[in-house]
Amino acid sequence: MADQQNPPKWYHTVPGYVTATATLIGSIAAAAAGLSQLGVFHKDTPAATPPAAATSAEPQRSGNSHRTPESRAPSRAPASQPAAPPPRTTAPASTPAPAPAPAPASTPAATPAPTPAPPPPTAAPAPKTGTIGPGTTLELSSGSRVCSSDSKTGDKFTATTVSAVSGSNGVSLPAGTQVILSVEQQKAPKFISANGVSLDVGGKTVKVSGAASAQTEFAAGPNSKGFGIGACIPQGGRISLRLSDGVTITVP
Repeated sequence: MADQQNPPKWYHTVPGYVTATATLIGSIAAAAAGLSQLGVFHKDTPAATPPAAATSAEPQRSGNSHRTPESRAPSRAPASQPAAPPPRTTAPASTPAPAPAPAPASTPAATPAPTPAPPPPTAAPAPKTGTIGPGTTLELSSGSRVCSSDSKTGDKFTATTVSAVSGSNGVSLPAGTQVILSVEQQKAPKFISANGVSLDVGGKTVKVSGAASAQTEFAAGPNSKGFGIGACIPQGGRISLRLSDGVTITVP
């Protein structure tokens, strides 16, 4: 009767003992896990992951027994890995500044080569003197129209050689050499002719002598006696001068 009036305390019952024992074991496991994390048991190796907290057996209570809250071991934080040491950087060795380049040696100014003296002028060939012999015929061309009706004996006119004339010692008169002629009045039917007076050789006048026959043409017109007929040597008309004496000339 007394037992029914005063029921036993919960910790005096078998389920109470079981619950208390489980709680104690969980506390011990949690403490052991904490000490292992601190490296008490294994200082050289990182702490192992603690075992899962034991789950306390849920007490079976009969009748009016109430459930005691389940006691769990506190979760253990993962062991912190030691921080990796920062990479060691080696400061580059200081490169010595390059030595300044030596100043270039001063090169003496090149002495210009002396200008070679100009070659001496080519000596002019020595002038040559030769003779165009007597009887040589000079073929000429009249430089103007000359008529018997308006000219008199002794009047001068100019003609030029139409071909070169060779002489002795390599001398020659080139084509185009100027020749001075004089008018010679003639009787009909010739009316007019000419005589040689001089040659122009290198700017020098050389006298010549000889009679010249000319290509003429008849002409009619007033003259000093009124009106008459005559002959003219046309401009460009051919004249042949036959030298009566030889001519000595000097050519460069």
